[in-house]
Amino acid sequence: MKKFFGEVVYELKETTWPTAKEMRKNTLTVFGVVAFFAVFFFGVDSFITFLLNLL
Repeated sequence: MKKFFGEVVYELKETTWPTAKEMRKNTLTVFGVVAFFAVFFFGVDSFITFLLNLL
């Protein structure tokens, strides 16, 4: 177990972590994409519901 956790610590030190600016940019990108698809699928669902109500 000690060897495993030692290797974990080593790998975490070797990791290149994103900067705060990169994190903000990536977070806003994810929120934007999620919002876009939420609106898109809401529109598709509403359209299909409208068509089914015509039957």
